[in-house]
Amino acid sequence: MYNISAMNIRSLFLIFALFSLASCIGSHNSAPVTHYGQSSGPGSAGVHTVRAGDTLYSVSNNYNLAMRDIAYVNNIRAPFRLYAGQRIKLPPPQEYRVRQGDTLYSVSRVFSVNSSEIARLNNLRAPYTIRTGQVLRLPSVTQKTAPQKFAGKKSVAKKQPAQQNSKITASGKPIPQQKPQGYARTASAKPQKISRVVTKTPKRSSSRFLRPVNGEIISKYGAKKSGLHNDGINIKAAKGTSVKAAENGVVVYAGNALKGSGNLVLLRHEDQWMTAYAHMDGYNVRKGQVIKKGQALGSVGSTGSVKSSQLHFEIRRGTQAVNPERYME
Repeated sequence: MYNISAMNIRSLFLIFALFSLASCIGSHNSAPVTHYGQSSGPGSAGVHTVRAGDTLYSVSNNYNLAMRDIAYVNNIRAPFRLYAGQRIKLPPPQEYRVRQGDTLYSVSRVFSVNSSEIARLNNLRAPYTIRTGQVLRLPSVTQKTAPQKFAGKKSVAKKQPAQQNSKITASGKPIPQQKPQGYARTASAKPQKISRVVTKTPKRSSSRFLRPVNGEIISKYGAKKSGLHNDGINIKAAKGTSVKAAENGVVVYAGNALKGSGNLVLLRHEDQWMTAYAHMDGYNVRKGQVIKKGQALGSVGSTGSVKSSQLHFEIRRGTQAVNPERYME
């Protein structure tokens, strides 16, 4: 089966949307944003308004959320200071009790997390049925790195040593990693830091998006019989085929830190539009680079969680995924 939602691209889109959008397009699949701050309590999806005396530690205790998750989704860095009136987005909780009418897909959309990751964490198998009252573990929004240490008001993040990545031979001996040239071809490179891209977004060239690569659509947009959901389309193409930018835009992410996506490029376009290009063999663009419609971003491959050569392509308005086939030329 082709990979359709093992990629947690949605979470990454959410982060960049929070950085760049004053307000997002609503979705019937998303939980309404609730502003907290007058009283404490667990929040499913909302925003906490910081009060005098609040610290990252106290907020995490009030909502029973991991401090590293709160820091991550709000781009809060050491020494993790908060100020009165500041609005902090609350990340997904670590657990959720299933309510009547819930499905695996609806839960994943409420918390903007990956449905296949929820299934993996809870040992769910097709058809991924969940029952009322069942407690589901939810995935953390933070990357699988060593956690930061926090200490109340004077929280300090302990610097972690950089990890060395190297290839392994069949005999088990490591091969020293060389500095890549040209395309970034491997999916073992050091993850890029998530940060805001301030480069001005160029004007769009037209109202329609260019098809990034020609080929057969092997997985369409929408819900699947397995209970999962494809937020984009998967296009079959030969390895090495050029992947073209669907519209004028700015590169907000180019890397391979997102589990299952392989080499991934995200472009920000005018008027809250974004596009994603995953499973590429390599990419030849950099974060912050201005891109023209039709410009080569990289090449088709089979990196990440897929076995055959293909491109996973998504179009989003704000954080809401739309069917790419309705918006392409």
